[in-house]
Amino acid sequence: MSKNAKLSIIIPTIEEEAIFTIIKRLKEIFPMGLEIIVVDKSSERYYRKLLEAHVKVIRQKDKGVENAIMLGLRNAKGSILASIDADGTHDLSGIAAGVEMVRKGEADLVLGNRFGKLGKGSMSPHIAIGNKLISKVYDITYQKKIHDVLTGLFVMNRKAFEAIKNVTPYRAGIAFFAIELANRGFEIKEVPIEYYKRTSGESKLTNSKVLYGIKVTSHIIRLARDYNPLLIFGTLGVILLVSGFALGGYILYSFITSGTFTLIGRSLIAFMLVISGILSVIAGFILDLLLEISKKINNK
Repeated sequence: MSKNAKLSIIIPTIEEEAIFTIIKRLKEIFPMGLEIIVVDKSSERYYRKLLEAHVKVIRQKDKGVENAIMLGLRNAKGSILASIDADGTHDLSGIAAGVEMVRKGEADLVLGNRFGKLGKGSMSPHIAIGNKLISKVYDITYQKKIHDVLTGLFVMNRKAFEAIKNVTPYRAGIAFFAIELANRGFEIKEVPIEYYKRTSGESKLTNSKVLYGIKVTSHIIRLARDYNPLLIFGTLGVILLVSGFALGGYILYSFITSGTFTLIGRSLIAFMLVISGILSVIAGFILDLLLEISKKINNK
């Protein structure tokens, strides 16, 4: 890392004992130019223990890991910014690899891909499937080839953060940063990392990982509608057109074989599906054109 490039690492925590080992290891890996900011929402006893680790500690008053990370980033001084979970499950070498990619200008945001080196028993099968599905939705929506958008480790440059620092975080974990930066055209890549089995305590991310996954997916699709309308409206239009033509084909086949035209109601439905599909595609093209014009005006 350049002598002038300071690395700030944000660690959100709620009573995670593994954080003290993480702090020690980070200081060993990055002996120079390192700023560690712990954003804590724990007991007074735990808070005092964090202060003894000689790191900057910020008390979180609101809820959510997204808010915790954003709070830490807003207080960070580094030109390169990173975050890692405090539970000890993510291998720290992912930060070093991400820093190198950001330093070389290969990416604005680097995510740690836990599926690259997933440890035995580190992630339950249903959670792994859910994560992969959500990441696939993200990949299809933003064309970023990301396999683990719900990871707990990332590295970004200062320019990327400045572009989203005033955005109010929503419930999506680190996917919040991946979504917002993708919508703004930043380069997003990932590095494979070791992902270990949790050794103590339980995840404090959310009470229901199913509902959490649904929320993340809804944010991905909703924001794609705002930033990539052709994808959303075009896809919807194609689905409507295919449905309309399929139903129309069935009606035509029924008329040919029977010699009588009786499916008036279904014919109207088929007609409406085709018209709605055409209008949806047209709307997608128009909104996409307006969005591109708006981007060019804002960039002047």
